[in-house]
Amino acid sequence: MIVRITGHTKGIGKCLHDDLIAEGHDVVGYSRSNGFDISTPESRQFIIEESKQADVFINCAWPDGDLPMTEPEQFDGQTEMLKAMIQLWEGNKDKKILNLSSKSCYNDSDTNDFMEKYGNAKKEQNKIVENRINVYGPHILNVILGCTDTQIREYMQGNKIDPNELSKWIIKMLLCETMYFQSVTIDATQLNYKPK
Repeated sequence: MIVRITGHTKGIGKCLHDDLIAEGHDVVGYSRSNGFDISTPESRQFIIEESKQADVFINCAWPDGDLPMTEPEQFDGQTEMLKAMIQLWEGNKDKKILNLSSKSCYNDSDTNDFMEKYGNAKKEQNKIVENRINVYGPHILNVILGCTDTQIREYMQGNKIDPNELSKWIIKMLLCETMYFQSVTIDATQLNYKPK
């Protein structure tokens, strides 16, 4: 399987990238660390061109840049990648897009400005997927994640989803020959979503 992934050097993206390679898939990753910033149209266009022949596109890059983030385009890169890949593969039932979203978009108690902007971007992605009819292709699997043990949630205490376990679950879903799901929410049990 030919896979292209954004955000492949940290967190969930790294786990997915490494696990897919270990299973023998042809995987190429695009992240800021290797010169690709999805907040820029130039990087997005290059990634789109490089992903045309892929079987699966994994949209995993988290908001672009270091904290604090203030520019709207820093939060729009993943959404724009999702839109572009849907447009590229419109009508192709053999193509799959995995979009990683977040339950933070449903958290109204998060007063952190970064998390509010991040949550709004994720709401838009969820809406894009909800408004799709997957029967025509491409098939989109939108995984809405709860608190996962990655850089973006370092400040949270309590149980968190292990990104290594998560990667294995997601890959199993992604490799199903017939996917009967479009949006899946995964969360850890007995979470305490309070800052440390």
